[in-house]
Amino acid sequence: MQQLYDLFLKTGLRPFAFMSDTMQLEEKLTRSDLTTLLLLLFRGDLTMSELAQEMGAPLSSMTSIAKRLERKGYIARATSVEDQRVKLVTLTQPGKQRAKESEQMMLTMLGRLQEAFTPEEMEQFTALLLKAAKVFQDGGPVKPRETKVRSIKINIEE
Repeated sequence: MQQLYDLFLKTGLRPFAFMSDTMQLEEKLTRSDLTTLLLLLFRGDLTMSELAQEMGAPLSSMTSIAKRLERKGYIARATSVEDQRVKLVTLTQPGKQRAKESEQMMLTMLGRLQEAFTPEEMEQFTALLLKAAKVFQDGGPVKPRETKVRSIKINIEE
């Protein structure tokens, strides 16, 4: 279960795209906004560059998302003490609350999967999903497993 949870966040898969229950949240926030809040909840404060990398988005797009979230009061951006060029992004209290609501929805969705699958199916599903995510991340197919060619002895009678 934890692997699936991490997979959604680490690979850029957008869990909310699969969930019909998010309609209420999406009236106030986009899926990218929700994912950004979740990343900040789990990873803690991040620089704008780190956040863009985690989201798999250009810095310019991440800046637009951050400005929108800042206007809504969900995040705060501050200049780093170590490097004045770096902007550090932090969740505000309302942002933490919204992120926790989103997390609960995601856990509910994953719980439904666990109920629908046997433990063996869940393990297989997770393995296949991780493999698919790797293919999409690496930009190419995974090398097929080598199959060992076995010689077969055929008796020929004359």
